[in-house]
Amino acid sequence: MQSNEAGPQIENFHVKRWITAFNTHDVATIVSLYHDDAELFDSGMPRPRQGRVEIESWFRRRFSSTPITYTPTGQSITEDGQIVISWVAQGRGPRFLDWLANSFKVDGKSYFTLCDGRIQRQHGVYDHLAVLKQILPLLKWFPSGCAHFIYRIYLWRGG
Repeated sequence: MQSNEAGPQIENFHVKRWITAFNTHDVATIVSLYHDDAELFDSGMPRPRQGRVEIESWFRRRFSSTPITYTPTGQSITEDGQIVISWVAQGRGPRFLDWLANSFKVDGKSYFTLCDGRIQRQHGVYDHLAVLKQILPLLKWFPSGCAHFIYRIYLWRGG
C-alpha cells in the first residue's frame, strides 16, 4: 500500500469514486457504483440493504439526517480479493437531535467485494454503540446492559 501525509493512496478506481461520492453526499454516483442486486450492510444497520433501490434509499436517508465523512487511513486486499479500507468517520448526530446531539468520530473498516467493476457487496464494521454514546452523552452514564438495550431498540426501529 502506498501512502503520503494526506493519507493512503486508494488504488482501486471504483473505491476511490465511492469515497469521493460518499464524502460529497452524491447519492446518484454512489448508487451507480453498485450492482443491481448488490448488498450493503454495516454495524449501524438493523438489516442488510439489498439492491440499488434499497441502497439508494439508505444513502438518501443517511445523508439527509446525519452529516458524515470518511477519511481513509489504510487499504489492504484479502486473500479472496476483498478490498479493505480502514477509515475514520466523523460527523454530527442526526439533524432531528441537533439541539442535543454532539459530533462523533469513530474508526472502522469497509470490506468491498467487486464483480465486473461494480460493488457486489459492501460490509462496514465499526462500534456503533460508541458513536451513539458520543452523540448522546447521557448514554455513557447508563449501565452497559441498559445502553445495549437502548441500542437494540434503536436498531429495531430502523437505525
